[in-house]
Amino acid sequence: MPNIFEYATSELSQDAMIAWLMACAKADEDKALREVGQSFIRFLLETPCNGVESAVLDRHGKLRPYDGDGVVSGVEVWKQYKSIDVYCRATIDGQPVTFVIEDKIDTPPHGDQLERYKKTARRDPKVRYIKLIYLKTGMPFDGELDDVAKKEYCPVHVHDLKRFLNGEPANVASSDLLQQYQTHISEFADAQEEAECDWNMDWGPVQYKFAKELKQRTRTNAGEVIWNWRNRGGSHWTQYRFFGRHLFWRMDAGRCDLRMMAEPQKVESINVDVYQCGKAFEKACKSEGLDWKGTRIYPNSKETSIGAIRYPNGRKIGRHNIGSFLQSIAQVHERFLQELAQIRADKAAS
Repeated sequence: MPNIFEYATSELSQDAMIAWLMACAKADEDKALREVGQSFIRFLLETPCNGVESAVLDRHGKLRPYDGDGVVSGVEVWKQYKSIDVYCRATIDGQPVTFVIEDKIDTPPHGDQLERYKKTARRDPKVRYIKLIYLKTGMPFDGELDDVAKKEYCPVHVHDLKRFLNGEPANVASSDLLQQYQTHISEFADAQEEAECDWNMDWGPVQYKFAKELKQRTRTNAGEVIWNWRNRGGSHWTQYRFFGRHLFWRMDAGRCDLRMMAEPQKVESINVDVYQCGKAFEKACKSEGLDWKGTRIYPNSKETSIGAIRYPNGRKIGRHNIGSFLQSIAQVHERFLQELAQIRADKAAS
């Protein structure tokens, strides 16, 4: 049987699965699924935040541990309730507990959405306790889970979800849908772990971590690291911009190389052109003996590639190569800037 989650890959599909799992808590005619649903709600309720076990917000908005037994006797679930991915009112130990679940796969939070959702829940007159959940099944960026915890959201990582789905009672319930979701989450968690270990540059958080590490290793590290996800059928890309932000290293999913790129008109405005950048980059790469290639330069384009350096293992750098590769790129970076400084000095002297 094909796994439905090979095709249902959007966050909306995952919202539906999370809502379905919670709604299983009221599956009166299927005891096994009812136990799964109630166990899932307890799993979410027991998630810690900022060192507080089973962290909930009370009526006064104070973070405190929930100290009941976790007996679930009722549940109502909504999707996209006032823009909240999954909103649930559960009766636990005879008292109302509201769950606010922000579900993410690839993207981190944007704007003030987390604060808005918290305010929405606090305005609910039926609220006694609020459980804020940030469920991230994709690979998180460095600091992402710590940042949401500062906003009192309890982070649930893909590995946490994998442990729940592979444990009892979820692993013994006879549901094709649940079993397919177990398989999907387990494979997704394993793929992320492998990508992190191998420095697979198809993954946005790996690109971002590489760019931040490179920035730290360069003496002239006053640049900026930026990241984006092209939502409509695109892929992750990351840039480390420097030299007045007019030059940048660029990493793209699906490519086997690290590119040096430029904004031609802006570079030329500071007394160096893209052809000279290409020559300087060639000298810098040769000095390190790296597997590099030149690229045809289009000086009238908005952005142009002036050269590229291949990763050691296709689209992966490799866990054993990362230190030496980063150091070599950092040295190329410094040598490249030295060559550009010499070009500008020669022009000024003439």
